[in-house]
Amino acid sequence: MNNKVKLINIVSIACRAGKVMSGEFVIEKALSSKNNIKLILLANDVADATKAKYEKMAKNSKVLLRYTELTKDEMANSIGKTDRAAIAISDEGFKKAILKILDN
Repeated sequence: MNNKVKLINIVSIACRAGKVMSGEFVIEKALSSKNNIKLILLANDVADATKAKYEKMAKNSKVLLRYTELTKDEMANSIGKTDRAAIAISDEGFKKAILKILDN
């Protein structure tokens, strides 16, 4: 199984466990309220302005931001939504599992 499939699987499991947030407004609000976000994942086909916005939010909140090889559609499908440029993970265990996949 390749890393892309592994990443989709772990994100799907995290979503079913209630540890995933998605949507710009939801992520921004969670970051501003110190809502325990551990990791932000960005799709590989997001616009430069979107990248800059999430990079700034992550830096200001001191949250790790990682780029993935997933497209917006693949990321959205993995959590049962449509058109998601970013998702936020709110669990340390899922964060570690995702980073292990991304770093391989």
